[in-house]
Amino acid sequence: RGTYASHACNVCRAKRVKCDEVKPVCGFCQASGRNDECSWTGESARRPRTEAHYEALRKRADALKAYADLLESLLEKCRREHGGVSEESMSYLQFRPPDAGTAILDNEVPPPHDDGTDVNQVEGEDITREICVPTRNLKLEDSQLVFYGIAAPFRLDQTPAKSRVASRLPDGDDPKKSHVLQITDGDGSYYDPDFDWSRHLPSIVPLDRKEHDRVLDLLFKFFTPWCFRIVPALFLRDMHRALSVPPHETPPRTVHYSPMLHNALVALATAFSDDPRVRDFKSRKYFADEAKRRWEEECRKPNISVVQALSILSSFHSTNGDQTIGYMYFGLSARIGQALGLSFDSSQWVKAGLISNDDMMDRNWAYWTTFSEDVCWSVYVGRDFCVPQPVERHVPVSFVDSEFDETPWHYPPANIPPQPNFLSRTLAATCELMMIARQVMDVMYVVCLYYRFLLFRLIYISSLQLHEWKSRLSPEVDITISNKSSATPHRLMLHLAFWWVFILLHRPFFHRRKRGSDGDIDHIKMCKRASENVMELLLVWRSLYTLRYVPMTLVQVLFSAGTVYLLLAGKAASGLRVAKKDLERFVSQADLCVEYLNEIGKSWSSATRIGGILSNLAHRQLDPLLEKR
Repeated sequence: RGTYASHACNVCRAKRVKCDEVKPVCGFCQASGRNDECSWTGESARRPRTEAHYEALRKRADALKAYADLLESLLEKCRREHGGVSEESMSYLQFRPPDAGTAILDNEVPPPHDDGTDVNQVEGEDITREICVPTRNLKLEDSQLVFYGIAAPFRLDQTPAKSRVASRLPDGDDPKKSHVLQITDGDGSYYDPDFDWSRHLPSIVPLDRKEHDRVLDLLFKFFTPWCFRIVPALFLRDMHRALSVPPHETPPRTVHYSPMLHNALVALATAFSDDPRVRDFKSRKYFADEAKRRWEEECRKPNISVVQALSILSSFHSTNGDQTIGYMYFGLSARIGQALGLSFDSSQWVKAGLISNDDMMDRNWAYWTTFSEDVCWSVYVGRDFCVPQPVERHVPVSFVDSEFDETPWHYPPANIPPQPNFLSRTLAATCELMMIARQVMDVMYVVCLYYRFLLFRLIYISSLQLHEWKSRLSPEVDITISNKSSATPHRLMLHLAFWWVFILLHRPFFHRRKRGSDGDIDHIKMCKRASENVMELLLVWRSLYTLRYVPMTLVQVLFSAGTVYLLLAGKAASGLRVAKKDLERFVSQADLCVEYLNEIGKSWSSATRIGGILSNLAHRQLDPLLEKR
């Protein structure tokens, strides 16, 4: 991304846009008719750097230098033993910069558009060039961009593009263009009693419209906001479009609604129902089976709604303890995303007028939410990632939709006034955090297998990135002492995930004795601090919303905190003298984690199972130590 202005005007700072710093009226304010509002406070847009920040940078530089020296020594050893480049002009040492301080870093050079989709260059090219060297990998099929590689014959097929369906927020002046949920704090004047809301749902389950809308509303408030998996306004708008067509006519294909997605969402949402007949797993399975019945039909000509539907089905299975089946469905979701080429930048197609800017935003949103889910899934099951990193494809940073962020978020039982949801801003911060989490997992489970001692130097880099991420959070997303008591669930989940990554980073070295090469890192202290913050945020969530309504990732966070308390309890019990007070406190906190998991288990049965794992682990690890005493 480009550099920030050093002294942006107040309007540009509030809008988070690039300011050209022209005074007395900057270019943005002049173009948008805000001449009277353009003002300058003289405050620098950059936060002052602390000595701790510079110290962390120095440690990072030392760690990178040590890493480079090690790689050079390994390469030299390989050259001596197996041959290779000569010792003269072709030596790899000639590429080493004489002064690292004056070298140009890779991330200072703007990345090229490595998407293979320069549409303007494609027109009029020779067919032999098109066959031998593909100039684009994205192809417009049935109004959807689809990805084909160099060997695929389908990329050479020419099919006429169909008309696009407009995509973005529904007109606020006409709510009838969108399905309006029947909830207690909704506007009943816009309800359409004749709306065919259950057209694609199985009729065997005793689910009326009011309960259907209530559980979907809970899902949209507490589950799907994490990773921004569903845009409720767009789902309800497209639902209205698709179901307003008479049953005997072919409905329009929409990006944010499909019968498969609808059934998958209801299968997941009915876990939040207070009606035991609806909440029963057999009843919920009818909706999941109906979604699966449609998956081949919708995957034949997929769009983004298929990606989301398969992802929601994966959550349905993982929350019910079938993590292997859930992992399979998420893999299908990621594969459909790959087929749609979501990991490619489609901006050139927008410039060529073949797709709209809204289409590109939908694609970027779908990519980033899938990327974030992939990190959570990989940590959950301890397996490799399946979605390419954005740095490999140069996908633009996920969009921040100011209009949508101003949509009120309100949950009356919490006794909190309506507030802007800031969902897209939270997603942007989540994506950055998940990129760091992915690096942490790569370091922990790949590099350390071969050069474990490197980890204690590289750990500074991850710690620095986490602290920088936290310092860059906007006030709308950050949680402070003053706004903690009114924080929305997705903001709480974001900060829970932040401390979760800290635990993942430091827990493997909990029992490692501190050495001089470790610098100032105290892994036990880091784990303890992270777990305490997790429990503090969970207490806020529990008091405001109860633990019946949580996303699945929170179960992982809670389990990780519980393992830290078991480690702390084991340490307190294994010394020369038992630290009784510490032991009792840590065992009590571990038991509290199990209690919280059982509360979550009222909605997600997998949480009860994971709570049992944590409880059994506590008995297995602590009972022998306590018996010796």
